[in-house]
Amino acid sequence: VRHILRTLAVYEVNGLLVVLYTAWEHVTALVVLAACGFLIRYADANLRPWLAGASALAVLAAALAAPPAPFLLMLMAAAGAVAVRLDRFNPDMLRWRVAGGLALYALAALGLEGYRAYLAGLDAAAWAAAIGGQGEAQATLAQGRAFVETLATWGIWLILPLGYFSLLVQAFLAHPPTPGRADELIHTIRTRGTGR
Repeated sequence: VRHILRTLAVYEVNGLLVVLYTAWEHVTALVVLAACGFLIRYADANLRPWLAGASALAVLAAALAAPPAPFLLMLMAAAGAVAVRLDRFNPDMLRWRVAGGLALYALAALGLEGYRAYLAGLDAAAWAAAIGGQGEAQATLAQGRAFVETLATWGIWLILPLGYFSLLVQAFLAHPPTPGRADELIHTIRTRGTGR
């Protein structure tokens, strides 16, 4: 009996470790899933289908894209959820913008992965017949890869995340911080602080 219990305990501990290691490998996708879940949970019912689609794209990109896209997507999703939580004037509009930014970034990251997979399958010998030689085909493919990788690096690593974060900053700068939501502030002003 003692041997059976020890064996079961070892299996349980190993199973828990496998779950923890797998979760750690996919921590970016899990954080994106949690942030998107928050965005969907408190959203207006009309926004939920759009948010669910954008969230699915974001989680997929966080799970499949090459680094640093998953890490940047995790930061973007977390910052977006915090921004929506802190927004007092129009959180549904900001929620819409956050989901749109995440979907755009996810599409760019997944598109880049698809393009890389396509290029990996290209055969220089097949291009050689069309272009006029093996050397020219390899040079053309290398030049095309270098050009796209440069654009992707600038877009995925810098331009899209900075545009997204500037959108969040703009949302906060458009409305100064207040002690309550807009309807609470209007009520306080109308009742002159008496609460009636």
